[in-house]
Amino acid sequence: MSSRVRARVDLAAPVEEVFAFFDDLANAAVLVPTLAEITTVDPVASGGRRVEYTIRDRHGILHDASSEHLEYDPPRRTVTRNVQSGVVTTMTRDFQELDAGTRVVATVEWEMPLGGVARLVSAPLRGPYRRGLRNALHAAREALTAG
Repeated sequence: MSSRVRARVDLAAPVEEVFAFFDDLANAAVLVPTLAEITTVDPVASGGRRVEYTIRDRHGILHDASSEHLEYDPPRRTVTRNVQSGVVTTMTRDFQELDAGTRVVATVEWEMPLGGVARLVSAPLRGPYRRGLRNALHAAREALTAG
């Protein structure tokens, strides 16, 4: 069973500037507030990179995670495979040029190969993933507006 959540935000900045903001690891903590540390960054064949990092859950416990660009097309699109606590997700970010700036459409997709119980396991992930997407996009807007 496949599940997906999507969010979007319009930003009053050129597409190249918005893409650069999302692509800059110095801004990772803005986009992922639970980020504790980036431990490894390596280039990959797509032109992007593989990043290993740790996050801190709501109880303060550290968890290893990783992300790898599967598709890297600056300044238009990134597709990233993420692994965190055994859950594999695919994050797509599309950057669309608008007359007054840039629209960022972010999608998180995940598979639950558990048959009939997939809905029960997948449903609790929807809210946190949706909130995470929205919060990251709004934090990006605030950071880009602040300069």
